[in-house]
Amino acid sequence: MPAATAQEGATDVAVPGPSPAGAGHLLRRPSFLAVNAGYLAATTAESLLAPVLPLASRELRLSVGDAGLALACLAAAIAVGNLAGGVALVRLGPRVGTVAPLLVAAAAAAMVSIVQGRAAFLAGQALVGLGTGGFFASGLYAAGAMAGPGRRGTAMGLFGISFSAGLALAALLAAAAGERSWRLAFLASALVSLAAAATLALVDLPGRPDAPGSGRRGSLRRLLGVPLAVGGTAAASQYGTVSFLPTFAVAVWGLSPQAAAAWLGVARGLSIAAKLLAGNRTDRRGARATAARTGLLLAAAGLAWTLLPAPWAALAAALVFAAAVSALGPVANTLALQGFGGRGALLGVFRSAQIAVGSVASAAIGAAASHVGLRPTLLVAAALPGALALIERRARGHRPPAVPAG
Repeated sequence: MPAATAQEGATDVAVPGPSPAGAGHLLRRPSFLAVNAGYLAATTAESLLAPVLPLASRELRLSVGDAGLALACLAAAIAVGNLAGGVALVRLGPRVGTVAPLLVAAAAAAMVSIVQGRAAFLAGQALVGLGTGGFFASGLYAAGAMAGPGRRGTAMGLFGISFSAGLALAALLAAAAGERSWRLAFLASALVSLAAAATLALVDLPGRPDAPGSGRRGSLRRLLGVPLAVGGTAAASQYGTVSFLPTFAVAVWGLSPQAAAAWLGVARGLSIAAKLLAGNRTDRRGARATAARTGLLLAAAGLAWTLLPAPWAALAAALVFAAAVSALGPVANTLALQGFGGRGALLGVFRSAQIAVGSVASAAIGAAASHVGLRPTLLVAAALPGALALIERRARGHRPPAVPAG
């Protein structure tokens, strides 16, 4: 098994020696591709509800409250699945931890494709969330373990791109199914999850992580701190600040809703390159340094798009901001693997905490904007990632003194 757990709790430094081989080496490994295909399948399954909800609500006669309950059931189940998946990683290993959740997601999506009532629809969404949430810890661990320390950042960049691809596939399935065939989208998702599970059952995967030493048990707060700071900033910015960008563009810049949505789509496309660049920089410069530089870039771009009077200059800054937010995801995942990659339960807590932060940020921005206005609220929210610069400064302050030669 690749020594992923050997780096647990290690200081974040750039890998010495020759530059890592990068994405090409990883993309030639069937097992690595299979793990990323699994993450794509899981993301597709959990992302289908939003685009098909208006159509499903019409056919199943769901109220607005029922629609909100379905979304809440999915989100809560994902959080529970994250925790269960972390435990499964440690006790059963990555193979069971990836295959079993995808089979659950496949069965749940197939169930949703034939439901006839409200209760069954809600139950199906809860099962989808349990399955897709359960995949994360084992998928993340396996991708990082196969890459090794020298390519871990690049691996997390590619892992993040699989997430983006899953979002795109979910939207494509929903659009292709059409108004009267929304059930086909869930059936297609079930087949994708089933194919990914079958592939993962056949390829070589790392063994389960070694149990951490007892001397580490008192340092959980320290291990979780930096990864959650970066991951929480990413979630708050992605699900909070960026989610309000189209509304801001319509209200302040005068764009049409269609144009605002189109530009957000452009930013999503740019985020793929941002994830690769962030992963590569993490391997070369270290995750803390990459997080700090990305945070400063986000703060500068955020101040620009919220304050600039010229809409096209502000729009360019907004594109940079929305793309750079996605770059924080691979960096946060790398920090999590470095800090507690062998502790499956903590990987689950890490993901669930990010989901919670994103939900709270979205609600907080909405509440604040209703009282003080959208521009000042987003001005503060867009500048907050600059605080990540403190991560690198703190790391420098805690470096041990050099040992004199001889």
